[in-house]
Amino acid sequence: MKRENIIASYRSVTSPIKKKATNDYYLLILKFLMGKREFKYTLNKSHLKAIFALCLFIFSAHSLAAQNRWWVAIDDGTDKYWDDNANWSTTQYGNGGASAPTANNLIAIFTSASTVDAKLRNNINKINKLKLLNGYSGNINLNGYHLASSQGPMINDGNVLVTAGSFFQTWGWLYINSGGAVTASGDGSRIKLGHNLSINGGTLTAPSGGSNRFILRGGFNLYGGGVFNHNNGTVTMSTRWRGTPGAAIRIDAGPGTGRNFYNLYKSGNKHATLSTNDIEVENDITIIGVGSIRAQSNNISVGGDWTLNSWKNFDAGTGKVIFNGSSAQTISWLTNNTRKFKHLQISNSDVSLAKNTGISGTLTIDSNATLDINGKNLTASTLVNNGNLQLSGSETVSISTKDTDSGTITYDGTATGLAYGNTYFNLALNSTGTMTLDADLDVNGSLMISDGTLNTGNNDINVAGNWTNSDSFISGTGKVTFDGTSNIVTGGTGDSNDFYDVTLGGTSAAQSTNAIAIDNNFEITSSGTWYTNCLAMTVSGNTTTGSGSIATTLSPTVAFSPANSATGVLVGSNLTLTFNTAIRNTNDSALTDSNVDSLITLKTTNSSGSDIAFDATIDSDKKIITINPDSDFSSLQAVYVAIGNTVENSCGTALSAASATFTSADTAGPTITWSPANSATGVAVDSNVTLTFNEAVRNIDDSALTDSNIDSLITLKATNSSGSDIAFDATIDSDKEVITINPTSDFSSEQVIYVAIGATVEDSSGNANTASSITFTAIDSITPTLTLSPVNSSTNVAIDSNITITFTEAIRNTDNSILTDSNIDNLITLKTTNSSGSNIAFDATIDSDKKIITINPDSDFSSEQVIYIAIGTTVEDDANNAISASSGTFTAREIGVSDTTAPTITFSPADLATSIAKDSNITLTFSEAIRNTDNSEITNSNVGSLVTLKATNSSGNDIAFNASIDSAKSVITINPSSDFSSEQVIYIAIGATVEDLYDNVITASSISFTAIDSISPTLAFDPIDLENPVPVTDNITITFNEAIRNIDDSTLTSTNVDSLISLKDTDENGTDIDFNATIDSNKKIITINPDSSLSSEQTVYVAIGATLEDDSNNAITASSITFVAADSTAPNLDFTPADSATGIAVNSDITIAFDEVIRNTDDSALTDSNVDTLITLKTTNSSGSDIAFDAVIDNSKQLITIAPSSDFSSEQVIYVAIGATVEDASDNAISASSITFTAADSTAPTVAFVPPDASNCVPISSNVSLTFNEAVRNPDDSAITDSNVGNLITLEYTSDSSPVAFTATIDSDKKIITINPDSDFVSGEVVNVAIESVEDSSNNTMSATSGTFCVVDSTAPVLTFSPANSSTMVAEDADITLTFNEEIRLINDSALNNTNVDSLITLKETDANGNDIAFDATIDSDNKVITVDLVSDLSSNQIVYVAIGATVEDSYNNAITADSATFTTGDSLPPTVEIEAVITASIATDSDITFTFSEKIRLVNDNEADNTNVGSLITLKDTGANGADIPFSATINAAKTIITINPTSNFSSQQIVYAEVPGNTFEDYSDNLVPQTIKTFTAEYLKTSLSNPLNEKDVIGLIEAQIESAKRMIVHSTKPVLRRMEFLRRHNDQNNLSNQGVKLRFVNSSVTEMSHALNLSSLVNQTSDLFGNDWAIWSEGSVTIGETDENTFSSIKKIKSNGITLGIDKIVDTNQIYGVAIRMEDDESDIGSSGSKLDTDSLSLSLYGTFPFSEKTYIDGTFGVGKLSTDLTRIHESGTLTGKRKGEQIFSSVLYGAEFNNDITLSPYGRIDAGYTKLKSYSDSGKVASINYNEQKIKTARASIGLLIDDEIQTQKATFMPNARIEYGKDIVNASDAVLSYVVYPNTDYTFRIDREETDNFRIGFGTDVLVDGGWILSADFERNQEENSSYENSINLGASFQPNSTTEYSFSVIGGSSSNKQFGIDFDKSMTDDWTLNASLESAQSSNSGYNNTVEFSTRMSF
Repeated sequence: MKRENIIASYRSVTSPIKKKATNDYYLLILKFLMGKREFKYTLNKSHLKAIFALCLFIFSAHSLAAQNRWWVAIDDGTDKYWDDNANWSTTQYGNGGASAPTANNLIAIFTSASTVDAKLRNNINKINKLKLLNGYSGNINLNGYHLASSQGPMINDGNVLVTAGSFFQTWGWLYINSGGAVTASGDGSRIKLGHNLSINGGTLTAPSGGSNRFILRGGFNLYGGGVFNHNNGTVTMSTRWRGTPGAAIRIDAGPGTGRNFYNLYKSGNKHATLSTNDIEVENDITIIGVGSIRAQSNNISVGGDWTLNSWKNFDAGTGKVIFNGSSAQTISWLTNNTRKFKHLQISNSDVSLAKNTGISGTLTIDSNATLDINGKNLTASTLVNNGNLQLSGSETVSISTKDTDSGTITYDGTATGLAYGNTYFNLALNSTGTMTLDADLDVNGSLMISDGTLNTGNNDINVAGNWTNSDSFISGTGKVTFDGTSNIVTGGTGDSNDFYDVTLGGTSAAQSTNAIAIDNNFEITSSGTWYTNCLAMTVSGNTTTGSGSIATTLSPTVAFSPANSATGVLVGSNLTLTFNTAIRNTNDSALTDSNVDSLITLKTTNSSGSDIAFDATIDSDKKIITINPDSDFSSLQAVYVAIGNTVENSCGTALSAASATFTSADTAGPTITWSPANSATGVAVDSNVTLTFNEAVRNIDDSALTDSNIDSLITLKATNSSGSDIAFDATIDSDKEVITINPTSDFSSEQVIYVAIGATVEDSSGNANTASSITFTAIDSITPTLTLSPVNSSTNVAIDSNITITFTEAIRNTDNSILTDSNIDNLITLKTTNSSGSNIAFDATIDSDKKIITINPDSDFSSEQVIYIAIGTTVEDDANNAISASSGTFTAREIGVSDTTAPTITFSPADLATSIAKDSNITLTFSEAIRNTDNSEITNSNVGSLVTLKATNSSGNDIAFNASIDSAKSVITINPSSDFSSEQVIYIAIGATVEDLYDNVITASSISFTAIDSISPTLAFDPIDLENPVPVTDNITITFNEAIRNIDDSTLTSTNVDSLISLKDTDENGTDIDFNATIDSNKKIITINPDSSLSSEQTVYVAIGATLEDDSNNAITASSITFVAADSTAPNLDFTPADSATGIAVNSDITIAFDEVIRNTDDSALTDSNVDTLITLKTTNSSGSDIAFDAVIDNSKQLITIAPSSDFSSEQVIYVAIGATVEDASDNAISASSITFTAADSTAPTVAFVPPDASNCVPISSNVSLTFNEAVRNPDDSAITDSNVGNLITLEYTSDSSPVAFTATIDSDKKIITINPDSDFVSGEVVNVAIESVEDSSNNTMSATSGTFCVVDSTAPVLTFSPANSSTMVAEDADITLTFNEEIRLINDSALNNTNVDSLITLKETDANGNDIAFDATIDSDNKVITVDLVSDLSSNQIVYVAIGATVEDSYNNAITADSATFTTGDSLPPTVEIEAVITASIATDSDITFTFSEKIRLVNDNEADNTNVGSLITLKDTGANGADIPFSATINAAKTIITINPTSNFSSQQIVYAEVPGNTFEDYSDNLVPQTIKTFTAEYLKTSLSNPLNEKDVIGLIEAQIESAKRMIVHSTKPVLRRMEFLRRHNDQNNLSNQGVKLRFVNSSVTEMSHALNLSSLVNQTSDLFGNDWAIWSEGSVTIGETDENTFSSIKKIKSNGITLGIDKIVDTNQIYGVAIRMEDDESDIGSSGSKLDTDSLSLSLYGTFPFSEKTYIDGTFGVGKLSTDLTRIHESGTLTGKRKGEQIFSSVLYGAEFNNDITLSPYGRIDAGYTKLKSYSDSGKVASINYNEQKIKTARASIGLLIDDEIQTQKATFMPNARIEYGKDIVNASDAVLSYVVYPNTDYTFRIDREETDNFRIGFGTDVLVDGGWILSADFERNQEENSSYENSINLGASFQPNSTTEYSFSVIGGSSSNKQFGIDFDKSMTDDWTLNASLESAQSSNSGYNNTVEFSTRMSF
């Protein structure tokens, strides 16, 4: 069963598979196609499409190598031009003359083959690719021309010079690697990249200038080590792809020199993303279009202006934008909406906003930096201000967390309010108006009034720092409190300087410069001191000092800089002494530069140190003394500076003497200690070299030293600085003090080593080291060498020769003792023949130099004797280098003895050998030493003449070679000068030209052999590399010169060729292109058919790897090409003016610009004479009148200019069009296009008066408006504003020309002037209104004009109710007023009074139909205000209706209209709350409980209720108020009426939940408390939360347990019957027909099989003589306990099974028996740990029999039926579910066996078992999660064949019964899928897939039983069970049985095995009376993978 194949199929839903499916869908489709049964899916049309798409998607593409052109120009001192064919070759080192790469199918390659500069002298518009490879050191000089490549240039070395006027372009990537450079210079140089820029170690110097000079269509990638010199130019990113990596801005090392932009200009609608690090733009950043820069978490530093088109242009992410320029910077957005940064940092002193700006995070203003918001609104979450935020005061400043602990807020506008608020650190006023406080002001730092007036508005001011008034301060009655340490500059005394009240609440305050006047009281509330500093202090009121004091002077103090104990002070620093007050000499004389020196002491170390010469000055304020030492301090010098009590303040208080010491900076470079030391000798050859610095060091660019960069600092050479480099690897320790140099290989013996480091590191103070070097000498490590004489292999050595061993240097014993003649013999071995020969006696001596050992044999050698001489590793030189053991042999010869046998030859390679490596040497090995036949010696110089080496045969061409002969003159080695050709036949021969030393000449010999095939197949692509254009529908072919196959030698077919091809867009990193590939029958041509046509001008990359070979295993070389598909895109065009443009000058030309060259559609050229016919120019639209024009086209054929013959009319609509009449060079015609635009206005404005001229009866309260038909301005082009519009207007009465006072305004559109008279007109007068001359924006002037109208009062009085209509929250005791805008009277013209006014008023509840409300009304003396006084207060939330009829009028008889109002009194009732719970399935975490309030609520402290605080105010508990808290989260809606709580985890089903709103936590906005409200409810499990039941392990466990239980029932029903028949057949000669035993039942099938094999019951008693009867009854019972471990899908299963089998059978004859058996069994399985389980009852009936088939063979058979009844219990979150399931079973088994008895018994057998179970459908019940289970069928079968071998061996004391078994079995289990559905969702099925299982089993065993005298039976067995998956189990069974008497037997068994299975058993048998026998046993088993099994067995049997 494969548990992973669980599929849920929904009848009501079909899930389509899209073409672009996920990998899982493709896997599903592939497995379907492969016929895997476990994947089941209904295929529809969409699926078939997906399968087809998949087949196409898995194909690949291949390409062939491009046509290369190699630069091979010769340096002859002249310029070498690109287009000169003489400079190009088709091979790297070939001769010139190839066609120059000027076309798209050629690659230009520059290498070390020629490093001459290349120069352009015409445009190279498109080559395929440019490669400057390693070793090319020249320049490619564009020389003012255009160089373009379709693929990305690769610049590894050399430099591309983009000089003035040059254009360097690529449509692909630009790769600039280490050693390479692209350098732009001069005016007009341009670079344009169609893809990404990659600078990886190289350098790019960008063009200077504007946004079109360096265009980048992809990403900007600057990897580590790369350099980008911006050259004050602009990088224009017009990206083609969104996101990374295609449009990444990647600068690995972050900002810095060579890594910054100057101007960054982003355009287009795609995005650019900062992918790895921060960036810095040193000047402007501009983003237009709809694309954006996405900062992610990275920062952007900007040194210039920030200009964005739209808020979409910048995605701040979590990054920060830093403005750090050195001149003015502007933050500008081209649209008006507020734009937001995440974080903004101002580091420049002049940054201003041009638009409203928001910061969602932190605004940081650095020290000395200023942000001027310039009257624009500013919002921010947090302000960190260490600089200056400059406001005008009129803007809106919204900052959630303000900085009041640092920084300055400056107001420099004309506003009168404090936009920032009323709390500051430093506050500076620099405005032109009066700033009047509306609340108290708190300044935690200093307050400065530089310009303008500060008016307290009678509010108080707290200042913690200084007070400086340089303009005007109006104190009113406000109080100024100084609550810190303050210095006060009042600016003098007077109304603009004086204080009202002053309080000192801080440490001190000191007057400076001016007197102070306090118009009221002065008070000290702290223990602080007020210092007048001898200046006047006038207090007009009371003076209260409390615990403080007023002092006349501030005692002078001094602050030193550098401060006392300072370290790291620059050696060139000046010193300053800053005093807190102005000082003078103590004789009252002024301090000057000439006398201040005498006051200062400057010494080294301390007051006793040496004087340091200096010059001192004092500033004009007499507060700062500056000390300038005559020379710089020494490194780390301690400096002492002091001043005595020699100066005083202006009040005569002397300074206390003061001093300070500080330490100058470290200016000494680090020092180095070398190891080995300089000039050291005897240094170990494997030594490392260390440089130890006295302090930590770093690179001189301040970067850290690392193991990866330290190597470049070190020089390691042989001998000296001019020696050869020694390879090494260097590391530096974590303290950065020790550099360790580890040479790659050991030094040579006695080698002199030079190691050096330049002045390339520095300490943390920037002090560089001094360049340093050493040399040392390595130890002697060369072992002495020796020379034997005679030499090895010598012959003809005289038989009386001595032997010498000569050493290259003096030697000694390896114990360092001296070698002498007396001890030298022990070191030498001298034997006959070889090392195993007999010793030869000798005497040895050594010379005085200890270099030569002489061996003198005691007697002469024999003639032809072979002598063996050897010396071991027993001597050494004085450097302890022991020699290597050495030996040699030579042959002695006695004169007169002859050799008559010629030498024999052995050739290698052998004759006719094949597949010989093409670089093989050839050897001729002779059986003995040889010489020339003239007796001369054969040497390396003459041996070649003896040998013939030819191609093919003796007539072939000679093959050049070198020959040599070894020192023994027995081996000739032939080394061909070059490798053999592929499959070349080689002929080698030697004539009868050599002989042995006895003149025996060899016989001439020759051989031939064949070299291996070594040539790889070649291939050709079609189209060829760089071909352009290629039809978009073409196939691609790859043609090979010979048949090919896969490199695993398998055949290449159309089904497997796809995987070898790569077909991609652009390059190898591009997107795959779907295709289908085939190969022809000759296996030579691969055809690639793309699924769809290629895109227009698409660059296509096709490649094939080294994946194919010929039949000699020669693999092809990986190859690729690119080509460009034909242009199929029509030209784009742009009209100017643009479509719908307005205000176009009437004399404008019209242009149509194309993005590529165009021509007529008949391919003819466009000219000025024929372009007119293409253009339509009309008025209004396509149906309008023609407009005469003349059109021309530019030289580039990309711009048509239309010049109308006459100017357009004012505001004339113009229609211009061009038809589909032009095309590009690829015949792509444009679509017909047209636009309209509107000409500029040339008509003067007109004006309409309201009231119109000559109007009558105009109301006296009317305003006058002048409406123009267009915007107007003053004739001097200045704007008309509210402040100057009145100058244009005349308003007067015509009767006497008296002016009417008014205020005039003009709207923002500058079209409507509104004149608002200061008072109503006089009724009956005629009014004249006039306006001066004005003009429109086109300078069309309107003449002055005027109009008149007559006015009359016809307006009724206006009524205002208080409370206003619809008012709420009105006080219950409020009065009601009716206020008229003019005096009123009754409509009968009589006066109103307090008596008659009541009758005019209606006052009711709710509305006009409500109950009357009692009141009393009065009217004021002006007869304008009626007051309604309620007799009693109104009720809470009462609606009140008040009305007055048309009963009053004004003095002109204008009666009012009846009017009314309603209002509602305030709320005085508490809110109510409803608690509701939305109970969903499981009470899931998204289930909510809502608290709905009857009105808006807040916290009782009046704070707003929000998501952060409401949760703490709600109670949610289990069961009741005293229950456990239930965790939850809470939210409140925006209306503040609904609180929703979301429990953190699920409720339990039926859980009681207690929810409460306490009575003291919430209130309404009228302070009415919400009362305590409680609700409890019961959680329910709903069907909506049911999920796939197969996700529950217990459900899977129940399904599996039912299948396993059904299989067990069949096994348990069959096995006892089979064993019964086996028992009867085995014991047919005994008197006991009952075999009642209990067998172990294991869950683990392997253990079960083992148990069966071991026949554990074979030791059971055999009692009672029943054989004489025809019938026998038998029984067998068992108890099984087991456990199956949990897995991914199924719970753990614990199994308990017990049952009994009862049978009766009849013996027909000796070998024929039949019978019937019935089995009853109860099987229990516990599933998991939650309580799920099943209990199965089984009842089965079996018929069985054994029948003889022949004399030696038999058949056992059984057939049975059974019924199952299963009770199932399933525990679910919703509760317990139960059900009963019925089942039926049929089973049978047939065994065919035989017995052959000879000396041993052989019993072959075969057995077939089969079973079928049908589990009926059923449903469990009890809860909402009840499940329907469909009918399920289970089929099992097993076929086995085996052989049993038995024997019996008897001895005197024991009988041995050995046995062996071998068996093979095939198990098959095939169960139908388990299909489930919820009862509540019967139409949704869930399928648990159960696959057919087939398992091969092998079983082999052997063992023996031993019967011993005394009643003992011993047994030992071994068995191995092997399954097909290579798992196996070995078991060993040891047993013993003891039968003390004929009625009782005890047995014991122990079983062990390789799988950690352990088994122990005890059996007891007892024969009872009346033919009954009792059997009992206990067996225990433990398995590592199946848990445990404990089995208690019992049985009885009776004979009758």
